[in-house]
Amino acid sequence: MGIDYIKLGKNIKYFRKQKNITQEQLAEALDLSAGFVSQIERGVCRMSFDTLINICDFLECSAGDIINNSQLAYTVPKINDLNPQITDDFYILYKKLPLKEQQLFYHMIKAYMENM
Repeated sequence: MGIDYIKLGKNIKYFRKQKNITQEQLAEALDLSAGFVSQIERGVCRMSFDTLINICDFLECSAGDIINNSQLAYTVPKINDLNPQITDDFYILYKKLPLKEQQLFYHMIKAYMENM
């Protein structure tokens, strides 16, 4: 499965916003143009591995945080579509998770089931 550059860009934007950093500040710190940072975040263009590592270093996150999350298929079916007999307790616990963790949990369970 290839990298979803749109999701990769959204992940970069997410980590940048978590640090209250503007595109301009990120661009200036890494000697990039603000336009290039914008294109990266929109998934319009690709960046070098070195640029990705520099972005991660500046945002204090790992490349794995950005890349691994961009490889997930971010369409999670409704819990009732997975198994109509799922218990209410499981559903309540699942719904308490943040969306990213719900998606990750879904993919972990799916992978487990495919390898049983």
